[in-house]
Amino acid sequence: MAVEKFEFPSRGFHIVATKVGEADYFLGMLKEVQGHYDEFSYVLSAFASSARSITFALQAVMTKYPGFDDWYVVHQASLKANGLAKYFVNLRNYMQKVGEIPVGHTGTMRNGQVKHLSYFVDIDDLKDAPAGEVTKLAEEYFVAVLEVVEACYRDFWMYADPRAIFTEEGLGLLGWVIEDIEEAVGLPRGYTDIPYDGGDKNYQRLRLLAREFHGDELMEQYFEKYGLETTVKKALQRTSR
Repeated sequence: MAVEKFEFPSRGFHIVATKVGEADYFLGMLKEVQGHYDEFSYVLSAFASSARSITFALQAVMTKYPGFDDWYVVHQASLKANGLAKYFVNLRNYMQKVGEIPVGHTGTMRNGQVKHLSYFVDIDDLKDAPAGEVTKLAEEYFVAVLEVVEACYRDFWMYADPRAIFTEEGLGLLGWVIEDIEEAVGLPRGYTDIPYDGGDKNYQRLRLLAREFHGDELMEQYFEKYGLETTVKKALQRTSR
């Protein structure tokens, strides 16, 4: 049974990748400004806001893709049940609406050097502060959010991975043909339909188009950086066929 050709909405997964990159940037900055109390507060606020915006961007991008809304209900519930994720959402809301940063700081001297540590403290409007060092908790929260993005990227790869359209499997799932890619990138339909050596003409046509037009893959650098290897391996297997 033929699959109806999928029409891509205007919002692409690169928007999610940009928000992930923003949160990753502020997480790195947070670690660098440890011990500089004012800067630490500024960057923590920016990190909490940017990390929270990742799932907003994910929903905004993916809601037009078939099956996503039902899929997301399960993963949204998982994040809501995560005590650390819940705390960071409440932290972000409190810092945006009130401005106070509920963080304390301490330091220890080792080998003539001061090691700075930061920790969350309970305040009247924001209780149940998680135990642990703030930058480590921030990374743990970021990874929890990134795991949802990774699962979406894996389960909806034909929509999210920009290389999918240049594979025969991806074309089949999307109801596209090679001529549709040619038209989409501004080439005449049938432009690559020329004689090729061997019996894998479609594969060679797709490789030619991919080499010129598939662009950069943004998400996998973050999955790899934070140890989420599943998507990286699956994507490489699909796109190397």
